[in-house]
Amino acid sequence: MKKQTTELGKLVSETREKLGISQRELARRSNMDCAEVSRIEAGKRLKPNILYLKGIAETLNLSMVDLMKLAGYNDIDINWGKDLSVKRSTADYQRQIESYEKFYFDALDHFEENRKVDFAVKGCIADLIDKLELSKIEKKEIPNEEILERLKEIIPMIRPNLEKFDKSKYPSFDSALFPKRK
Repeated sequence: MKKQTTELGKLVSETREKLGISQRELARRSNMDCAEVSRIEAGKRLKPNILYLKGIAETLNLSMVDLMKLAGYNDIDINWGKDLSVKRSTADYQRQIESYEKFYFDALDHFEENRKVDFAVKGCIADLIDKLELSKIEKKEIPNEEILERLKEIIPMIRPNLEKFDKSKYPSFDSALFPKRK
């Protein structure tokens, strides 16, 4: 526990100093006592109140979930309860939005790559159809091997489009940020 709160204190102190905010100002913005900020930063407060952590998270633009973990709250404390919005900060919402944004643009890139492959395959098939129709007009037979070779060239082009979308690229999902609607 002590190690976690020391990491919490270090994170709060370093972030506060980086932003040029005094302990007194952090306390004022977080609706807490200046001595409490000092205890948290010094690692003397073992498990700060969630409302204090929320104020710190919002003031310093930190993840509430990360602060709770560093403060020693377990997964049940972090992810269970009626109103989980108290346990999430603006930074947590921002992280979720960035995850969805990255997924969206990755998916668009993926679809664009598939579209390019589809056009290439369409061109190969159109060439093969033209060749078959021309041979019919000229009453000239095309060997099956030639048709077979052209079709074998097309299959590897299609293969990437048949693979499932990589689930590791799916956005992260925090159910506390977006609760199910009834």
